[in-house]
Amino acid sequence: MTTVNVIDAPCGYGKTSWAIQYMNSVPLDEYKFIYVTPFLNEVTRVKELVTTRTFYEPHDEGGDTKLDDLHRLLGEGKDICTTHNLFMRADEHTRELLVNNKYILILDEVLNVIKQVELKKNDLELLEKAGAISYDKRENGIEYIQWHEHINHDSRFNDIKRMALSNSLLHYQKSALIWSFPVEIFSLFQEVYILTYLFKGQLQRYYFDLYQLKYKYLSVVFFNGVYELVPYENRKKLDKTLLAENMEIYEGDLNDIGNKNSALSYSWYGNAKNKKDCEVLRKNAYNYLTNKKKANNSNALWTTYKGGNKEKFKKLVAPKSFADSYISVTSRATNNYREKYNLVYLANRYMRPIEVGFFRQMGITVDTDAWALSELIQWIWRSRIREGKSISIYIPSSRMRGLLRRYLSSEDFEEAPMNAIINESPNDWHL
Repeated sequence: MTTVNVIDAPCGYGKTSWAIQYMNSVPLDEYKFIYVTPFLNEVTRVKELVTTRTFYEPHDEGGDTKLDDLHRLLGEGKDICTTHNLFMRADEHTRELLVNNKYILILDEVLNVIKQVELKKNDLELLEKAGAISYDKRENGIEYIQWHEHINHDSRFNDIKRMALSNSLLHYQKSALIWSFPVEIFSLFQEVYILTYLFKGQLQRYYFDLYQLKYKYLSVVFFNGVYELVPYENRKKLDKTLLAENMEIYEGDLNDIGNKNSALSYSWYGNAKNKKDCEVLRKNAYNYLTNKKKANNSNALWTTYKGGNKEKFKKLVAPKSFADSYISVTSRATNNYREKYNLVYLANRYMRPIEVGFFRQMGITVDTDAWALSELIQWIWRSRIREGKSISIYIPSSRMRGLLRRYLSSEDFEEAPMNAIINESPNDWHL
């Protein structure tokens, strides 16, 4: 039976270094690996650092898609390094190929395991009347969309057809569709390792609870020149005192704009009534970076929501002269900004209501504050704080600033999830 191992440790503790050491140590004839990371540049880095085996990256060439090439590589039993985006497109053919080979999966950071599928009004009714779909409520209470394969809709419904046929399309509140990564895929690997931090508040944790998927909770330590996995209860705790000393969090009147609990949320940016406040926020960010910190593009980092394809929210609050210092509010798993130390975080993160509602309807307790804090920490750790160096940060949202201060003064967010196995070591004898 597949063992899922969640390796939960702060950024900089050596999770990726452990993974590279592990992949270099396992004999070629025992297992093959699929290493999945958010970014293409991390794919290149892993391919370069794992020297005892050859990793292949799927490409779209000769009329074949990247998914086609992934299937070719799986069929040939190759070691594969790819991105989250491609791995999440896994389908029935992917599953068939995984069954035939002994693969270990290493996920660098959690996947976006569920998301809402955009529909036009009456789309579901149209498909149901055409006999294309039906609903299948299973023992776990989850209602799946079933696509009737004899119906051939070469239309705008092709994506819905593909998701339904791969057993990954869920029906919610009689009107919405939710794509869910097929949970059975995890059972097709010999072992699964997920490298992350603050898993307790992340979407994939609630997804595991939903599907009642058990997992070992581990951490990583560096001992005698070697990275080792240890049960979470034996982890090396982060020195929060030193961390707090290295993090100068701005307190002052520039924060007044974020006093309301909903200020700087996605919906706040989308409200036309707040356009003048967005202008104030833009000036505040510029004031903080230019006047209070004497920052420039070489050491500054800032973020907010993009606001759609035209990046309208980003444009509303972009501080003058700092366009090149922007990175996405969802940034994680990259070391490209490790020299930055003047930070501005112009967001107040909330989970999407439909995701919260879906899990709660299924009886899963969701901690939206823990999720928001994990997103904030992932972003902050793109900076040089990950190397134990000091930073300064402007977080005008009183809610987000309060969550960060609570994190720095307690272990609330680092307690293991209720269902996690915290006192067992990994199964693989190589470890």
